[in-house]
Amino acid sequence: MKRKSKFIVLSIGLIFMLSACWDARNIDDLYLVFAIGIDISKDSEDQYLVTIVSPTVDPEAQESKIEISSVSNTLRNAQDNIQNKSSRRITFNNTKMFILGEDVAKQGIRRHLDTLVRDPESRGTIRMIVTEGRATDLMNIEPKFAPLVSLYLFDLVHNSFFTSTVPFTTVREFNNDLHTDGIEPTVPYLKYGNTKEEQIVNSTAIFEKDKMIGTLTHDESVAFALLKARARDGFLTSHLPDSESDYVTIRKLGGKNRIIAKVVDDNIFIDHYITIDAAITEQTSPLPLDQDVIRRLEKVFAYQVKLMCEEIVNKLQNDFKVDSIGYGKNVRAYHPNYFDGEKWNETFQDVDINIVTKINIVSIGTIE
Repeated sequence: MKRKSKFIVLSIGLIFMLSACWDARNIDDLYLVFAIGIDISKDSEDQYLVTIVSPTVDPEAQESKIEISSVSNTLRNAQDNIQNKSSRRITFNNTKMFILGEDVAKQGIRRHLDTLVRDPESRGTIRMIVTEGRATDLMNIEPKFAPLVSLYLFDLVHNSFFTSTVPFTTVREFNNDLHTDGIEPTVPYLKYGNTKEEQIVNSTAIFEKDKMIGTLTHDESVAFALLKARARDGFLTSHLPDSESDYVTIRKLGGKNRIIAKVVDDNIFIDHYITIDAAITEQTSPLPLDQDVIRRLEKVFAYQVKLMCEEIVNKLQNDFKVDSIGYGKNVRAYHPNYFDGEKWNETFQDVDINIVTKINIVSIGTIE
């Protein structure tokens, strides 16, 4: 009888736990923060302007969003000040974007990242972006194709990643790269078109530790994605062999990367093998695509990719002087006696890196 009574009590308790949460709150009582933006205050370089954006759930509200800002010396204090300005509890459980003004990114973001990483309400999957100019200006834009700029930016970054033009960087990934020897963080970079209403995310912000030190252009970002083995999709166009007026375009279908580090006479050498499986998606000439032409095209595109990647490696070694690809992680793993985390960026500048590319055209498309 006692066992039966205990079972009944336990069952009732489980039903209660599964049917409700002790700290559940009505969504009408909350502001769900979808984006956090941060800039250096115009009044003081030691103060930061933090802006949050939340959708309004009240159908009678005049605006589709609420935007609140505060100036403080830390992100955490600014968030607390914003809460004091709000009539509802602010929650960061649904935050999608962390938008960095260019001035903040160049100054350094470690202190701001620390807040997001430590706060149990913040998710490591929050996506990061650096914007040309100030974050607050971007957050004031009214996008034509989305109710909130945060949702619009989320989709914009997502699509740019899948077309292999920018890195996919979350708070967790940036923090991991920041604290990992042998690699430096990178973040998508947003710039404006002819007007503020046109936003373009096809560039990459390069960081040294927590400070932005430069950017890669669109074409450079595509090559960078190939080097990082992050290119999921993408197109390449080249002249047809023996023709300067006709073109062929291929689309990346798959492939693989392999990095091999070796030490010869106390010098570090790296072979980076890049293989791309591709399909022909455009041809402006009636030239038949026989096996001979396809083999020649494979060599043309392989050489083109090799030049693109060598240009990025040269820029990282000689201009930025940082290893944003992660060659140092390979050296650390296989030749730890030749790896010094504190001096790796300096060592990286003198490493002999050989890019070996191969293109496999596996489809020529459908032709009637």
